Amino acid sequence: MPTYIKLLHMNILFSLFVLIPNRNFNLKEHMANSGLRPRCRIVTKNSPQVVLEQINEKLKDQNLDLQGQVVQEHAFIRIPEENQHYWSPELHVWAREQDGETIVYGVMGPKPKIWTMFMFFYTAVLTMWFFGSSYGVIQLMLGIKADFLWSIPFGLLAIGLVYTSAKYGQYKGKEQMELLKQFLEETVEQN
Repeated sequence: MPTYIKLLHMNILFSLFVLIPNRNFNLKEHMANSGLRPRCRIVTKNSPQVVLEQINEKLKDQNLDLQGQVVQEHAFIRIPEENQHYWSPELHVWAREQDGETIVYGVMGPKPKIWTMFMFFYTAVLTMWFFGSSYGVIQLMLGIKADFLWSIPFGLLAIGLVYTSAKYGQYKGKEQMELLKQFLEETVEQN
């Protein structure tokens, strides 16, 4: 096996152990607890149709500071346009029947265009970091001037900046997130 392929494998393993230091790492559990898009789950005895009808009726209330719509098995709840800011969250709700009960799931997050932008930044930074650091390590091992090794600290700094800005946005939208959460809890009768 050529040396550069061995180095690439070493870099991949190094990256995995730097990114995932816990050997009992569970990606699904990590994503649910990451907090970038908080999730909720409510169990009720009402059918999914009744739950979505309750949400639809509550959204028609004129005194409510929320807007939204129910489409098939999904409800989309958002802050009214005049109260929105760049970081305003939205709540996506869906209901599924399981074992004689209805489970109402909710995912809170920024507007789709902002969520897409952040996913693009995460993907771009991680891709550039991975390939830049791989190339830098290969250069280093071959005894060539390894300028690409700078992509390691710059990549970590960039991913930290993207993560910090996402957390800042979540902080700015915290009041509105609480409003959405309260709406869902009050609307769905818990049994």
